[in-house]
Amino acid sequence: MGLKVLIMALVLALLTAVQASAQWFDMGLEAGMNFSSFIGSGVNSSNLGGTVSSRLGFVGGGYLDLNFGPNFGIRPELLYEQKGAQISGTSTSYEADYVEVPVLLKIGLGIPGINPSVLIGPSFDWNTLSSLPGNTGAVNNGDVGLVGGLEFDFSKFCINGRYELGLDNVTGNSNIQNGTFTILMGYSFI
Repeated sequence: MGLKVLIMALVLALLTAVQASAQWFDMGLEAGMNFSSFIGSGVNSSNLGGTVSSRLGFVGGGYLDLNFGPNFGIRPELLYEQKGAQISGTSTSYEADYVEVPVLLKIGLGIPGINPSVLIGPSFDWNTLSSLPGNTGAVNNGDVGLVGGLEFDFSKFCINGRYELGLDNVTGNSNIQNGTFTILMGYSFI
């Protein structure tokens, strides 16, 4: 089902790009960091071996802004993102890295200068690397999430902060999802 949703999102983005060929668009690169942790009723010290805290990770990739006026656009992205969690007081780290495709609505707030926008939409993730020690079970191959955040544009540069709530379990045998705060800086070269 996740692959069907991704294909639909990519077809929608492609059709939008064709329609927007006469419209204004931006393309660029972005990189930053995230603070990821596990959330859900399956997160407890006996299940994971200690108190769960955030894992600092890298995130980076590219984006395409398809703007349909000064205050509305669609922003598909392709990112590599390190997620997981750290167990407090130990050196144990749960790592789950993903290739992620967020397809976000970008709604401008109409304030000149810093040009703030709200970002909201789904995210489709494919697991590329996982290291979950202990009796946590096999890591699921994918995740679908909901993303919400703010972006500030300064000419060719942008800064955004967002939160992603994973909707699928990280592993098949417990109710544990990804919860990720991300800070990105980007540069538009087109």
